Amino acid sequence: MESIFLRLSSDISLHARISRPSPDSQKPLLVFLHYWGGSSSTWHKLTSHDSPTSLSTIYPILAIDIRGWGKSTGPSEENGNAYSATTMASDVALALERLKQDVGTKDLFNHGFLFVGHSMGGKVALATLSALHENLLRELKGLVLVAPAPPTALSLPPEMKEQQKLAYKTNESVRWTTENVLANSKNLSENDIELVIHDSLSGNKLAKEAWPTYGMAEDVSGGVRRALAYIGHGGIRASVLVGELDVVEPRERVEAEVCRFLEENGVKTSLRVLEDVKHLIPLECPEMVSEEIALY
Repeated sequence: MESIFLRLSSDISLHARISRPSPDSQKPLLVFLHYWGGSSSTWHKLTSHDSPTSLSTIYPILAIDIRGWGKSTGPSEENGNAYSATTMASDVALALERLKQDVGTKDLFNHGFLFVGHSMGGKVALATLSALHENLLRELKGLVLVAPAPPTALSLPPEMKEQQKLAYKTNESVRWTTENVLANSKNLSENDIELVIHDSLSGNKLAKEAWPTYGMAEDVSGGVRRALAYIGHGGIRASVLVGELDVVEPRERVEAEVCRFLEENGVKTSLRVLEDVKHLIPLECPEMVSEEIALY
Protein backbone atom coordinates (compact mmCIF):
# COMPACT_ATOMS: atom_id res chain seq x y z
CA MET A 1 0.00 0.00 0.00
CA GLU A 2 1.09 3.55 -0.66
CA SER A 3 1.71 5.78 2.38
CA ILE A 4 0.68 9.42 2.26
CA PHE A 5 0.87 12.28 4.75
CA LEU A 6 -1.59 15.17 4.84
CA ARG A 7 -0.49 18.29 6.72
CA LEU A 8 -3.72 19.68 8.18
CA SER A 9 -2.18 22.31 10.49
CA SER A 10 1.13 23.14 12.17
CA ASP A 11 0.74 20.30 14.68
CA ILE A 12 -1.55 17.85 12.87
CA SER A 13 -0.32 15.54 10.14
CA LEU A 14 -2.47 12.59 9.13
CA HIS A 15 -0.87 9.46 7.79
CA ALA A 16 -2.92 7.12 5.62
CA ARG A 17 -2.44 4.06 3.48
CA ILE A 18 -3.94 3.94 -0.01
CA SER A 19 -4.42 1.14 -2.51
CA ARG A 20 -6.27 0.87 -5.79
CA PRO A 21 -7.97 -2.20 -7.28
CA SER A 22 -8.04 -3.15 -10.95
CA PRO A 23 -9.08 -0.29 -13.26
CA ASP A 24 -12.48 -1.83 -14.03
CA SER A 25 -13.60 -1.85 -10.38
CA GLN A 26 -16.86 -0.04 -9.74
CA LYS A 27 -16.76 -0.37 -5.96
CA PRO A 28 -16.86 2.49 -3.43
CA LEU A 29 -13.77 3.68 -1.59
CA LEU A 30 -13.43 1.98 1.81
CA VAL A 31 -12.45 4.51 4.49
CA PHE A 32 -11.10 2.55 7.48
CA LEU A 33 -11.04 4.18 10.94
CA HIS A 34 -9.42 2.28 13.80
CA TYR A 35 -10.14 1.76 17.50
CA TRP A 36 -8.61 3.53 20.53
CA GLY A 37 -5.17 1.94 20.73
CA GLY A 38 -4.95 0.92 17.09
CA SER A 39 -3.79 2.34 13.79
CA SER A 40 -4.35 1.81 10.09
CA SER A 41 -2.43 -1.45 10.58
CA THR A 42 -5.33 -2.83 12.66
CA TRP A 43 -7.07 -3.42 9.33
CA HIS A 44 -4.15 -5.16 7.60
CA LYS A 45 -6.04 -8.45 7.20
CA LEU A 46 -8.57 -6.56 5.07
CA THR A 47 -6.21 -4.15 3.32
CA SER A 48 -2.83 -5.84 2.70
CA HIS A 49 -2.33 -7.44 -0.69
CA ASP A 50 -0.85 -10.59 0.85
CA SER A 51 -3.77 -11.29 3.21
CA PRO A 52 -6.24 -14.03 2.23
CA THR A 53 -9.13 -11.83 3.44
CA SER A 54 -7.87 -8.68 1.70
CA LEU A 55 -10.32 -6.51 -0.21
CA SER A 56 -7.59 -4.57 -2.00
CA THR A 57 -8.11 -6.24 -5.37
CA ILE A 58 -11.80 -5.31 -5.39
CA TYR A 59 -12.13 -1.97 -3.57
CA PRO A 60 -10.11 1.24 -3.46
CA ILE A 61 -8.87 1.62 0.12
CA LEU A 62 -8.00 4.50 2.43
CA ALA A 63 -6.89 3.43 5.92
CA ILE A 64 -6.26 6.41 8.20
CA ASP A 65 -4.15 6.80 11.33
CA ILE A 66 -6.34 8.99 13.54
CA ARG A 67 -4.52 11.96 15.10
CA GLY A 68 -2.07 10.87 17.78
CA TRP A 69 -2.00 7.24 16.61
CA GLY A 70 0.19 5.32 14.19
CA LYS A 71 2.29 7.75 12.18
CA SER A 72 -0.15 10.65 12.58
CA THR A 73 0.67 13.56 14.83
CA GLY A 74 -1.61 15.66 16.98
CA PRO A 75 -1.61 18.60 19.39
CA SER A 76 1.05 18.42 22.12
CA GLU A 77 -1.04 20.41 24.58
CA GLU A 78 -4.45 19.49 25.95
CA ASN A 79 -7.24 22.04 25.92
CA GLY A 80 -10.11 19.76 26.82
CA ASN A 81 -11.00 18.69 23.29
CA ALA A 82 -7.70 18.22 21.44
CA TYR A 83 -8.51 14.54 20.89
CA SER A 84 -12.31 14.61 20.99
CA ALA A 85 -14.43 12.69 18.51
CA THR A 86 -15.43 16.01 16.97
CA THR A 87 -11.86 17.12 16.30
CA MET A 88 -10.88 13.69 15.00
CA ALA A 89 -13.92 13.78 12.70
CA SER A 90 -12.89 17.21 11.42
CA ASP A 91 -9.49 15.77 10.49
CA VAL A 92 -11.09 12.92 8.58
CA ALA A 93 -13.51 15.23 6.77
CA LEU A 94 -10.71 17.61 5.77
CA ALA A 95 -8.54 14.71 4.59
CA LEU A 96 -11.36 13.37 2.43
CA GLU A 97 -12.07 16.79 0.95
CA ARG A 98 -8.42 17.28 0.04
CA LEU A 99 -8.07 13.84 -1.49
CA LYS A 100 -11.27 14.34 -3.45
CA GLN A 101 -9.90 17.58 -4.91
CA ASP A 102 -6.38 16.31 -5.63
CA VAL A 103 -5.81 15.23 -9.22
CA GLY A 104 -3.72 12.28 -8.02
CA THR A 105 -6.34 10.82 -5.69
CA LYS A 106 -9.76 12.04 -6.83
CA ASP A 107 -10.23 8.81 -8.79
CA LEU A 108 -10.55 6.96 -5.46
CA PHE A 109 -14.01 8.53 -5.11
CA ASN A 110 -15.30 7.60 -8.57
CA HIS A 111 -17.98 5.34 -7.08
CA GLY A 112 -18.58 7.05 -3.75
CA PHE A 113 -17.24 5.90 -0.42
CA LEU A 114 -18.10 3.72 2.56
CA PHE A 115 -17.05 4.28 6.17
CA VAL A 116 -15.71 1.22 8.01
CA GLY A 117 -15.23 2.20 11.66
CA HIS A 118 -14.13 0.09 14.61
CA SER A 119 -15.02 1.04 18.21
CA MET A 120 -13.78 4.64 18.64
CA GLY A 121 -13.46 4.72 14.85
CA GLY A 122 -17.16 3.93 14.59
CA LYS A 123 -18.02 6.99 16.66
CA VAL A 124 -15.58 9.09 14.63
CA ALA A 125 -17.15 7.82 11.39
CA LEU A 126 -20.59 8.91 12.58
CA ALA A 127 -19.27 12.27 13.79
CA THR A 128 -17.59 12.83 10.42
CA LEU A 129 -20.97 12.85 8.72
CA SER A 130 -21.74 16.24 10.25
CA ALA A 131 -18.30 17.60 9.30
CA LEU A 132 -18.46 16.72 5.59
CA HIS A 133 -19.39 19.24 2.94
CA GLU A 134 -22.74 18.46 1.38
CA ASN A 135 -21.26 17.52 -1.99
CA LEU A 136 -19.16 14.78 -0.41
CA LEU A 137 -21.86 13.68 2.04
CA ARG A 138 -24.06 12.90 -0.97
CA GLU A 139 -21.47 10.36 -2.12
CA LEU A 140 -21.65 8.27 1.07
CA LYS A 141 -22.83 4.75 0.19
CA GLY A 142 -23.17 3.35 3.69
CA LEU A 143 -21.62 2.44 7.03
CA VAL A 144 -20.00 -0.72 8.31
CA LEU A 145 -19.65 -0.26 12.06
CA VAL A 146 -17.55 -2.84 13.88
CA ALA A 147 -18.13 -3.03 17.65
CA PRO A 148 -18.91 0.70 17.45
CA ALA A 149 -18.86 3.16 20.32
CA PRO A 150 -22.23 4.93 20.46
CA PRO A 151 -22.67 8.52 19.24
CA THR A 152 -24.28 9.37 22.56
CA ALA A 153 -22.38 10.02 25.80
CA LEU A 154 -20.98 7.11 27.77
CA SER A 155 -19.69 7.84 31.26
CA LEU A 156 -17.57 5.26 33.07
CA PRO A 157 -17.07 5.09 36.85
CA PRO A 158 -13.83 6.85 37.93
CA GLU A 159 -12.06 3.59 38.79
CA MET A 160 -12.75 2.18 35.31
CA LYS A 161 -11.41 5.35 33.70
CA GLU A 162 -8.20 4.98 35.66
CA GLN A 163 -7.90 1.32 34.67
CA GLN A 164 -8.25 2.28 31.01
CA LYS A 165 -5.57 4.95 31.33
CA LEU A 166 -3.16 2.30 32.61
CA ALA A 167 -4.05 -0.28 29.96
CA TYR A 168 -1.58 1.03 27.38
CA LYS A 169 1.31 1.95 29.69
CA THR A 170 3.68 -1.00 29.22
CA ASN A 171 4.26 -4.00 27.01
CA GLU A 172 2.94 -6.22 29.82
CA SER A 173 -0.20 -4.15 30.45
CA VAL A 174 -1.12 -4.07 26.75
CA ARG A 175 -0.60 -7.82 26.42
CA TRP A 176 -2.74 -8.51 29.50
CA THR A 177 -5.49 -6.17 28.29
CA THR A 178 -5.44 -7.72 24.83
CA GLU A 179 -5.57 -11.32 26.04
CA ASN A 180 -8.07 -10.79 28.87
CA VAL A 181 -10.30 -7.88 27.82
CA LEU A 182 -10.05 -6.96 24.15
CA ALA A 183 -9.87 -10.34 22.46
CA ASN A 184 -10.58 -14.01 22.76
CA SER A 185 -6.89 -14.89 22.75
CA LYS A 186 -7.40 -18.15 20.86
CA ASN A 187 -8.49 -16.04 17.87
CA LEU A 188 -5.17 -14.17 17.74
CA SER A 189 -1.69 -15.19 16.69
CA GLU A 190 1.43 -13.97 18.45
CA ASN A 191 1.99 -11.61 15.51
CA ASP A 192 -1.47 -10.14 16.08
CA ILE A 193 -0.69 -9.53 19.73
CA GLU A 194 2.67 -7.95 18.92
CA LEU A 195 0.94 -5.62 16.46
CA VAL A 196 -1.56 -4.53 19.10
CA ILE A 197 1.24 -3.95 21.61
CA HIS A 198 3.23 -1.86 19.14
CA ASP A 199 0.25 0.29 18.12
CA SER A 200 -0.99 0.81 21.67
CA LEU A 201 2.41 1.85 23.00
CA SER A 202 3.17 4.16 20.07
CA GLY A 203 0.08 6.33 20.51
CA ASN A 204 0.90 9.69 22.03
CA LYS A 205 0.16 10.35 25.70
CA LEU A 206 -2.68 12.80 25.15
CA ALA A 207 -4.41 10.57 22.61
CA LYS A 208 -4.23 7.64 25.03
CA GLU A 209 -5.71 9.65 27.88
CA ALA A 210 -8.39 11.52 25.93
CA TRP A 211 -10.74 8.66 25.06
CA PRO A 212 -11.40 7.41 28.63
CA THR A 213 -11.20 10.96 30.04
CA TYR A 214 -13.63 12.75 27.74
CA GLY A 215 -13.84 11.15 24.27
CA MET A 216 -16.34 8.43 25.08
CA ALA A 217 -18.40 10.87 27.18
CA GLU A 218 -18.83 13.22 24.21
CA ASP A 219 -22.29 13.34 22.66
CA VAL A 220 -22.09 13.79 18.88
CA SER A 221 -25.61 12.49 18.18
CA GLY A 222 -27.11 15.91 17.38
CA GLY A 223 -24.78 16.52 14.46
CA VAL A 224 -25.21 12.96 13.22
CA ARG A 225 -29.01 13.39 13.25
CA ARG A 226 -28.77 16.55 11.16
CA ALA A 227 -26.46 14.89 8.64
CA LEU A 228 -28.73 11.86 8.32
CA ALA A 229 -31.75 14.13 7.89
CA TYR A 230 -29.93 15.85 5.04
CA ILE A 231 -29.18 12.50 3.38
CA GLY A 232 -32.84 11.60 3.73
CA HIS A 233 -34.71 8.43 4.54
CA GLY A 234 -33.55 5.43 2.58
CA GLY A 235 -30.40 7.24 1.52
CA ILE A 236 -27.91 4.86 3.11
CA ARG A 237 -27.82 1.64 5.07
CA ALA A 238 -25.61 0.42 7.88
CA SER A 239 -24.18 -2.96 8.80
CA VAL A 240 -23.27 -3.34 12.47
CA LEU A 241 -21.10 -6.17 13.81
CA VAL A 242 -20.55 -7.02 17.46
CA GLY A 243 -18.70 -9.81 19.21
CA GLU A 244 -20.79 -12.24 21.23
CA LEU A 245 -18.25 -12.03 24.08
CA ASP A 246 -17.42 -8.30 23.79
CA VAL A 247 -17.28 -6.57 27.19
CA VAL A 248 -16.03 -3.24 25.77
CA GLU A 249 -19.01 -2.60 23.49
CA PRO A 250 -21.49 -5.31 24.49
CA ARG A 251 -24.31 -6.32 22.20
CA GLU A 252 -27.01 -4.82 24.41
CA ARG A 253 -25.48 -1.34 24.30
CA VAL A 254 -24.67 -1.47 20.60
CA GLU A 255 -28.20 -2.60 19.83
CA ALA A 256 -29.81 0.06 21.99
CA GLU A 257 -27.54 3.05 21.36
CA VAL A 258 -26.23 2.50 17.84
CA CYS A 259 -28.68 0.33 15.90
CA ARG A 260 -31.80 1.92 17.36
CA PHE A 261 -30.35 5.40 16.92
CA LEU A 262 -29.62 4.77 13.25
CA GLU A 263 -33.01 3.22 12.60
CA GLU A 264 -34.80 6.11 14.28
CA ASN A 265 -32.94 8.44 11.93
CA GLY A 266 -33.92 6.68 8.74
CA VAL A 267 -30.98 4.32 8.23
CA LYS A 268 -31.82 0.73 7.33
CA THR A 269 -29.64 -1.14 9.83
CA SER A 270 -28.66 -4.79 10.25
CA LEU A 271 -26.94 -6.32 13.28
CA ARG A 272 -24.68 -9.35 13.10
CA VAL A 273 -23.44 -11.04 16.29
CA LEU A 274 -20.18 -12.95 15.88
CA GLU A 275 -19.88 -16.08 17.99
CA ASP A 276 -16.88 -16.68 20.25
CA VAL A 277 -15.44 -13.22 19.45
CA LYS A 278 -14.67 -10.25 21.68
CA HIS A 279 -13.78 -6.68 20.68
CA LEU A 280 -10.86 -6.93 18.22
CA ILE A 281 -13.04 -8.14 15.36
CA PRO A 282 -10.76 -6.89 12.52
CA LEU A 283 -8.01 -9.17 13.88
CA GLU A 284 -10.12 -11.95 15.39
CA CYS A 285 -12.39 -12.66 12.42
CA PRO A 286 -11.72 -10.37 9.45
CA GLU A 287 -13.62 -12.69 7.14
CA MET A 288 -16.89 -11.61 8.76
CA VAL A 289 -16.05 -7.94 8.22
CA SER A 290 -15.18 -8.74 4.62
CA GLU A 291 -18.52 -10.46 4.11
CA GLU A 292 -20.43 -7.42 5.35
CA ILE A 293 -18.43 -5.01 3.22
CA ALA A 294 -19.02 -7.23 0.17
CA LEU A 295 -22.73 -6.38 0.40
CA TYR A 296 -21.93 -2.83 -0.78
